[in-house]
Amino acid sequence: MLESLAEQIQKQQQNSQQMIQEMMDTYMQLLNTPGSYLSSQAEQQQQTLQQTAQQWMEQAQEQQQSFQQQAQQQQQSFQQMTREVLSTFTQLFSIPVSYAQEGLRSAQFPIEGYDELTVEDVSGRLGGLSIEELRVVRDYEERNKNRDTILEQLDRKIRAGS
Repeated sequence: MLESLAEQIQKQQQNSQQMIQEMMDTYMQLLNTPGSYLSSQAEQQQQTLQQTAQQWMEQAQEQQQSFQQQAQQQQQSFQQMTREVLSTFTQLFSIPVSYAQEGLRSAQFPIEGYDELTVEDVSGRLGGLSIEELRVVRDYEERNKNRDTILEQLDRKIRAGS
């Protein structure tokens, strides 16, 4: 009888241990089940991390695009400025030589304020000029106002001096 009682106690202990093991296994399955509270917290944390990482990536891409746009704008501005500078230099070097020579003549013209003078004023200032200066005045008069009276006076003075 004691033997039988000992066997029953041993069986009950084995059954209890088996039940505790099954309960532990069930509890662990519950924790690892996608719908459990702890599992959902882990999923939420993972989702939050993924969202944060996604936001960082989007911000980095936006900054990259912004930097690229700024770089393009600066490049375009530099190219436009370079074109304008080159155009200015081209225009400067494209000035006909005759304009430059005309500028030199104006600076060295024998009669100051010539273009504003009347025929009488010009006639009064011809007396003190050299033959070369008379020729310069004649060439200028012929190319500009082309006044016959002054041209005739200049021709007489040049012939007389030669």
